[in-house]
Amino acid sequence: MKPVHVNPHHVKKSKELDDNNPNKNDRKDPKTTAALVNEGRFSYPYIPTGIYAEIRSLSNLRFQTQEELTRIKNRIARWFSIYFPEYKE
Repeated sequence: MKPVHVNPHHVKKSKELDDNNPNKNDRKDPKTTAALVNEGRFSYPYIPTGIYAEIRSLSNLRFQTQEELTRIKNRIARWFSIYFPEYKE
């Protein structure tokens, strides 16, 4: 079996086709998704291998590190504003 990806926007737009009711419920979603897969309205996800997998993991690591650095900078700025409010002056 190969994993496939069904666009959530297509699932949302296709809900009305089943019973002419646009309401969202959890019993209706799997049925709509299965119908879209059965019709061939899906795509295969790109799963990189080799050097491309390493590039993707390093890119994700860089984004996580940047977010963590921003959190740390904000935390330090908060500490300074609480404990040393006169520092900015």
